[in-house]
Order: sequence, then structure tokens, then C-alpha cells
Amino acid sequence: MADRKTQKLLEGLQGDLERELRAMLQYMYQSSMVLGLRAMNVGPYLRKEAEEELKHAAFLSDQIVNLGGVPKLATQKFSDTRDLKTMLEHDLDLEREAILEYRERAKQAELAGEIGLKLRLEELLAAETDHMRDLEKILRGWQ
Repeated sequence: MADRKTQKLLEGLQGDLERELRAMLQYMYQSSMVLGLRAMNVGPYLRKEAEEELKHAAFLSDQIVNLGGVPKLATQKFSDTRDLKTMLEHDLDLEREAILEYRERAKQAELAGEIGLKLRLEELLAAETDHMRDLEKILRGWQ
């Protein structure tokens, strides 16, 4: 049985996994639903984001198993709005949430003595920060 620090880390990683799965599904849905001229640029961007979120989910799933847990591959319902600006605003909210959670998870990993995991979580944190900045830039130029 995992000690308290590892158990808390496992619970956090499970929440992260659920969020990444939701983000992946949301981005995939959005990449298919974008219509009109914006579909030419935004659609491929959203598809690429879905693929990245799937990689994050796979990493988190593996880490849960490595720490003695069992990943639960379920998620809350994602936003199915068809308004592109609203889609991107929802995505931005998810990215900001991910940044806060990965900061916390990196701290938990360090406390649990999982330094390698801490470093990998910081890489995810950097990737989510890049996603957030991309979305902020897109929304800043919205007309």
C-alpha cells in the first residue's frame, strides 16, 4: 500500500488524467466542428492539441501504474458548443486549470521523493503554458 504522500500524488494524477482525457475529447470534437475559413487554420491546430493531450494522458496513465495505482479512463462531459470563440475560451480555461494542477502535482511528486516524475510534470506544465499562450494570442486577435 502506498504511503500518504504517494497516495495523495496518485489521486492528483488521476484527476490530471481525467482532465487530459476531457481536453483531448474536446479538442478532437472542436477540430471536426470548426467550419468556414477559420477551419483552415484553427482545425489543424485543434487536432494537434488533441494529439498532444492524448500523449499527456498516456504518460499520466503509465505513471499511475508505476506508482501502484490503476488508471480510471473516464471523464466529465466536455463542452460541445459550436461557437468557435466560445470553444477557444473553454480551451483556455482548461489550460489554465491544468497549469495550476501541474504546479501542485510537481510539488507532490517532490514530497513523495519522485524527482524524475517531478521533472516530467514540469515539462507538462511548460507544454500547457505554451498552449495557454497560443490560445490567449488567438483570442486577443479575435474580431
